[in-house]
Amino acid sequence: MEGEVRERTESEAMTTAFTASEARAMVAGGKWKELVRSFEALASSTNTGVHDKNGNPVHPLDVLAYYFLALYRLRENEKIGRTIEGLASWIAGPTSDGGSPGEQVEPAAPFLLLWVHASYKLLNKGTQDEGLSRMYELLERCRALRSSYQEKLQFDVGSADVTPICDLEQCAPGAANTASLVAAWDRRHKTCACALACHHCHLKQFRPALRILSELTSSSQDREYGALLAHVLLQLGDVRSASKVAEGMARPAGEGGGSDALSGNLDGLLAFARDDFQGCLPKFEKASREAPGEAGVHARNNLAVGHMFSRDLHVSIKILENELSGDRTRALRRPLVLNLCSMYELASTKCEESKRTLHAWLLKNASDDFDGETTRLQKLPSQPGTTATTA
Repeated sequence: MEGEVRERTESEAMTTAFTASEARAMVAGGKWKELVRSFEALASSTNTGVHDKNGNPVHPLDVLAYYFLALYRLRENEKIGRTIEGLASWIAGPTSDGGSPGEQVEPAAPFLLLWVHASYKLLNKGTQDEGLSRMYELLERCRALRSSYQEKLQFDVGSADVTPICDLEQCAPGAANTASLVAAWDRRHKTCACALACHHCHLKQFRPALRILSELTSSSQDREYGALLAHVLLQLGDVRSASKVAEGMARPAGEGGGSDALSGNLDGLLAFARDDFQGCLPKFEKASREAPGEAGVHARNNLAVGHMFSRDLHVSIKILENELSGDRTRALRRPLVLNLCSMYELASTKCEESKRTLHAWLLKNASDDFDGETTRLQKLPSQPGTTATTA
């Protein structure tokens, strides 16, 4: 008996040795590999693994969600498949409680687990069809839950204040008001829709991407979806239709007259698509000054590409080097590093030294999930390319 108590106490101590707050700290530092090692050491020491023989999770939901998020960011798709499929029935759960027709129930799992279970298969060529099917199912589930809560909101006498709901934690019954649940499932629906549109574009399937983004643009006042729609049209070479979308995004004079950063970046992309490389520069310049966060990173990347096509490579390189050394949490993205390496290759036949210096800096500063092959030190293509970005 005493041995059982000691064993249980040690197991409980081990279980609390790795907490969600520690996982959050690792995520903030980009320490995805450390997060995976910590969780797997916990699972190994308690001899429980991730789920029991009945397919139920045996670890706290938030810790489990952080673990799968880390695997997803590290592109450990095979490991995800071996572990998450055992939780498939629990993750999916019932979609209704058998009550009123159309009545939806909250999933048992945090949304992040539903997302990983659906989307990780998109990353493997052999499972992309199944991944698409799962993502469309998740899209419809988000839509149904949003509609269900919107209907309930008409008769809800509770608070109308919206409190953000975390995707990494299960929403306990009664923990959030109806207005917050409507906002959460609306955001999740849009996230799934954008992910599907991006995947279709990656496969050069532009029609379904346009359909998805057109629906978002018509049903939402968020102008970012219009910018994404215009970007897809530009990939098709349809500058006229993209210009019409941009005109529709322009704000009335009392609301800024369309001179905001989002419109400025899109106007720059339109000028770039017309081969007006000098004309795109002031638009990207203004957007890069005004745009906050990620949008500013995109605008400065586009500004660098514009300078490169204007035959001012040294300015292009300086812009991206400054960006990378600034806010690393936002700037350390594959397109920026890829573009910088392409510029090094165009600027000098002795580019390997610059790329090795960049590679060493990335090893020190980038998070675990950054693709080190982006610097292309092993094999240099004969015609380096660059990428303009939107949003």
